[in-house]
Amino acid sequence: MDQNRPTLSTLPNELLAMIIEELVDESSKHSGGPSIKACRLVSRQFCDVSSRWLIPSVKVGHSNDSLARLDAISRHPAISRGVRTIEVVLSSYSTFWNPLGGKREFIDFQRKVLANRAKIFEVGKIITMTEKDNAILRKVHEVLRCWLYFQEPKRQPEPGADLALHRECMDRYFGEFQRLAYEEKVLVDQRAMGTAVAEALSRMPWVAGLRFDDTCHYGRRRRGLSWETPETVVEGIYENTLLPLTRRDLEARGSVIVDEIPFYHHASGLVASPRPLSETIPRVLAAVGGVDQVELKRLVVNVDLIDLRGVFREVSDLREKLTAATRRLTDISIQQKAGYDDRSFWGLCCTSPNLKHYSVVLELGSHALDPLLEGPGSNEERKNLTVIQVKGARMTVSTLKRFLDIIPDVLDRVELVGVEVVGGGWREVLDMLRAKTYRQTGDWPYPVRISQAVSPHPNHELHPTFEWVFQSDATWEPSDADVYVMRQSGVNPFAPEAGKFPLGGIVKW
Repeated sequence: MDQNRPTLSTLPNELLAMIIEELVDESSKHSGGPSIKACRLVSRQFCDVSSRWLIPSVKVGHSNDSLARLDAISRHPAISRGVRTIEVVLSSYSTFWNPLGGKREFIDFQRKVLANRAKIFEVGKIITMTEKDNAILRKVHEVLRCWLYFQEPKRQPEPGADLALHRECMDRYFGEFQRLAYEEKVLVDQRAMGTAVAEALSRMPWVAGLRFDDTCHYGRRRRGLSWETPETVVEGIYENTLLPLTRRDLEARGSVIVDEIPFYHHASGLVASPRPLSETIPRVLAAVGGVDQVELKRLVVNVDLIDLRGVFREVSDLREKLTAATRRLTDISIQQKAGYDDRSFWGLCCTSPNLKHYSVVLELGSHALDPLLEGPGSNEERKNLTVIQVKGARMTVSTLKRFLDIIPDVLDRVELVGVEVVGGGWREVLDMLRAKTYRQTGDWPYPVRISQAVSPHPNHELHPTFEWVFQSDATWEPSDADVYVMRQSGVNPFAPEAGKFPLGGIVKW
């Protein structure tokens, strides 16, 4: 056995912590924990045959443990020399959900409030708490007053009362407390993290990559309560993370590769005076020493309940600015998030700024389909689409026809998942799909799939529930090899056909 090979007993604590973290990630992917093979692969990531420590990427968040580990790694000569990229997690669920440590801390906080109720209602603060607690308490004074209103014994729900409404009130006021505390705390966390990353980079001049990972959870809708952090906080998250890097390190390097920066586009009307992306993103990029110093590979725009026409227009304007100022921008990604609704889906629209050839993958809700039809790109560019996936869309027959009309004649795959068509029967829809398929040239390497989710609509003829999978060729002639499967729950909209599929396929109930 090589005496120079590292063992668990000789591993530095910082490195051991990273290996354990990787193994925890592996165990979450496989039931029963990580395999021996996974353990070996993870371990080999961190050392080579010459026993040099290799940590190609260090992830750092806002927590004290994470910052301390980054500091220790940057000060450890044998470990730090293997670092090539620092991955900065701009926000995490722990910050969002636990601005003061979690619900248990909130309960302790509430007990202090109850114990000093008279002082709260008189002066709006608690003498026995710290100044930091008092500052937060002043912001949530009115919220707590309402919250305490429901905590009075006489306000407790009577037997048989609407417990759901009562729980919603509790949840709402706890959520409001979290939101206000989060706004207060997040910038402090990001300033500390930005400073820590800058100091670590100053000790590791060979690190050339920065990756800003995860989307900042500064917007969320919950039980009808809109949590929208002001735009200044959104920009502050990035500026307070990036500015220390500029002042301390980036100017000396001359160029830093930023693998990915996520941004968030607020819906119009949900926040006061939202700035367009074409103004916000260059401003944040300027925080890293000017766009001439940044090689931005990927830009992610997170969209929440907004008109995609506006986003496409802004991204188009922004693309012209960024491609002129950056050298390695490979794609702009638009991720759409809808509210908590049965028809809400994550969406992804990846477009290349090179506009010569791009592919579009769409998982869109109902409010996003029409803008797609008038989205960026000429008819010539649309012919370069290779995959189209529409998920969770609710559309009329005429809208579906418009959508099918823009599908180019050569496609690798078409997927319609959970699509609900209103204002027309499925016979017309399927005839349209059949006609479209007849226009295809060549064999399709992938099946076309239509999966209809259960619909609460009473008219099942307009809202059938089925799953339809077929393998198609250029002529689409039904055969024993091309089996059409349809699973129906509830009323059979095709009862007159006595189990026959309208297109002549085989139906299985």
